[in-house]
Amino acid sequence: MPAFAPIHGRPQARRLLATLLLLFSAACIAQTAGTREIRGTVEDLSLAAVPGASVVLKQGNARRTTSTNEQGTFTFSSASHEAAELVVTAPGFADTHRSIDAGTSETVLVILLQPAVVSMEVDVTASRTALPLSETPASVQVIDSTQIRASGALEIDDVLRQVAGFDLFRRNSSRTSNPTTQGVSMRGVGSSGASRAAVLLDGVPATDPFGGWMNWSQIPREAVESVEMLRGGASDLYGGQALSGAVQLLTKTPETTEADLDLSYGNQTTPNASAYFGTTTGKWLWSLAGEYFSTNGYIPVQPSQRGAVDNPASSLHRNGELQVQRQLSQRSRFFVRGLGYDDSRHNGTIIELNRTRAWQSAAGFDWSGAADDVLQVRGYGGAEDYHQTFASVSTNRNSEALARVQQVPSRQWGLSVQYLRPITRRQTLLGGVDFAQVTGESDDEIFGNATPSSVVNAGGRDRSTGIWAEDIARLTRRWIVTGVLRFDDWQTVEGRNRTTAFPSRQSSLTSFPDRSETAVNPRLATHYQLSDRFGLRGSVYRSFRSPTLNELYRSFRLGNILTLANQQLLAERLTGGEAGPAERLFNGKLNLSESFFWADVHRPIANVTQSVTPALITRQRQNLGSTRARGLEAQADLELAKFVGVAAQYQFVDAVVTSYPADSRLVGLRVPEVPRHEFTFQFHYSNPRIVTLALQGRSSGSVFDDDQNTLTLDSYFKMDAFISRRLNSYVDLYVAGENLLNQHYMIARTPIVTLGSPLVARAGLQLHLRR
Repeated sequence: MPAFAPIHGRPQARRLLATLLLLFSAACIAQTAGTREIRGTVEDLSLAAVPGASVVLKQGNARRTTSTNEQGTFTFSSASHEAAELVVTAPGFADTHRSIDAGTSETVLVILLQPAVVSMEVDVTASRTALPLSETPASVQVIDSTQIRASGALEIDDVLRQVAGFDLFRRNSSRTSNPTTQGVSMRGVGSSGASRAAVLLDGVPATDPFGGWMNWSQIPREAVESVEMLRGGASDLYGGQALSGAVQLLTKTPETTEADLDLSYGNQTTPNASAYFGTTTGKWLWSLAGEYFSTNGYIPVQPSQRGAVDNPASSLHRNGELQVQRQLSQRSRFFVRGLGYDDSRHNGTIIELNRTRAWQSAAGFDWSGAADDVLQVRGYGGAEDYHQTFASVSTNRNSEALARVQQVPSRQWGLSVQYLRPITRRQTLLGGVDFAQVTGESDDEIFGNATPSSVVNAGGRDRSTGIWAEDIARLTRRWIVTGVLRFDDWQTVEGRNRTTAFPSRQSSLTSFPDRSETAVNPRLATHYQLSDRFGLRGSVYRSFRSPTLNELYRSFRLGNILTLANQQLLAERLTGGEAGPAERLFNGKLNLSESFFWADVHRPIANVTQSVTPALITRQRQNLGSTRARGLEAQADLELAKFVGVAAQYQFVDAVVTSYPADSRLVGLRVPEVPRHEFTFQFHYSNPRIVTLALQGRSSGSVFDDDQNTLTLDSYFKMDAFISRRLNSYVDLYVAGENLLNQHYMIARTPIVTLGSPLVARAGLQLHLRR
């Protein structure tokens, strides 16, 4: 019996082994059938990879986390066949959720991240420190890089015209107009060439040091990351050029190696190239940007009034910017920046032209302490040489004669120090001092009957010093109150006017006494969030603007209008306020804001008519008694769908002269160059895998081009468009157009009518590289 046991046991062992193998194989097959691989790529709207994004996979009670690599890819191996949900988060982007159906096959995804919603943006202009845009008590508008890149307009000033209430002295684009007409005005304060708003480049003054106007084409467009616009008096923080607000252009800071290039060509023989390159090397950050623009332009004089002297208003500009930053420690940094600019323009006749050559350097130091206190130091300096020729044109515009050749050299330098310290969790104190000095003169050779009749040299030195303090208090979780007090001292010294007559060459010198003024500018502002949907804000303030050396010492001629300087001008002073609600509806898809504002300006500087003849209108810069601007601004932003959004803005302002003892006939007349009604709208569809489409429209009411309200510029409507198609992760092809309806709108009457640019179209490509 024992001898037969092994023989009968072998078949049983074989059957047992076969069963085990079968069960193991079934288990393996079952396990293989129940898992899959989920992988994908995370990109931004430009289809550039987003490295370091957090990716969370949720399946039932299971939760797995990974991050995207340098190529923006992620992988989850051995995921179950159950339905799943992916949650992707990355700094600067809105959280993105993606549902994945149940299944056994491999899943490959491409996830596009949307930028963070507007409520997450911060404003650094209104309070000189970072505050969430939704909490700032001031009226602030932010235009980000996406809006700039998708604008049909080519020049930065035309992009900013998307904001209702943002006005320049002349309605025309800076692409062809004289730079002396590019002064900024907001909320109906009015303009006469010099800006009534401070314009800053990364916290450093960017306006012309002598004249106060803005050379918009001095900054490479591709270097601009965003623009913050504060509407309402801002001298409490920014001094004597911020009478009606402040505009701050913020440039890009490289976080990795990146490059942007915009190449285009358009009608009127208009090539344009704007480029930016930035990289990091250890603790060093480097960036380089530059731009080239040229256009043959158009003839600005109205066709029915043109003559033989009328030629196209053309322009050419080149600029370059270099910035180097050194991270000294985790809490401190030092940077230097240099900016160079060369611009030349023909102003519409054979003789009249101007040229600007300028450079500016800036350096800064930022330090943050253990108590979250922050010290910022900024220093800057620069020089500019402006050249202009003026002509007298015959009545039939078939001949012209040289009237004046002008050279305007100017130099400036300045320094500012700001210190911030949180006192408690709910209170922050800021304080600072700043000093600026401008030296400039106007060297004029004046002609009569095409021969020199005299040489005039006039100029001086302008010094300004300011000291300010600000208290930001969060009284409750929903209530913020800010108070600011600033003291300024303004001095004009070494003023002079030397005139040499021809042919006698007799010279006379007039030295003007040194002058000084002081100003105290307070502000009290508050923002109260009633609920998650409704908020209220309001502020009262005083503001001022000191006259520029240009207004004090430089006379000029435009067409047959001669405007004289005035060495006795006093500073303008504004008292104003605003209040209004803000609403956030439909889960943040619709954002509304409204503001009622008023501003009384004491001693505003205006171009006042002295005499009128058929051949010449003579004006002089003078202080009026007072003007008043009262109005309403409203804004709506609506997200219609995932890739679709619309926005609209409206401003109504009634700006009139309220007193002028020297001539009561001006009382009750409207302030020149201020439209009562302005309306803007923007529409965008942004789906890079299909197309990006953006439309911008602006409607402006009629204005008067003179103090006596006799020269009317009609109302107008202008529409721009931008359409692009992405070829791959690096290249977009686009077409864009300005003034698509080819409207003939007035920009000046001297009394000859000059017109804004007709339809301008261009095609180009945008290149984006990230590594």
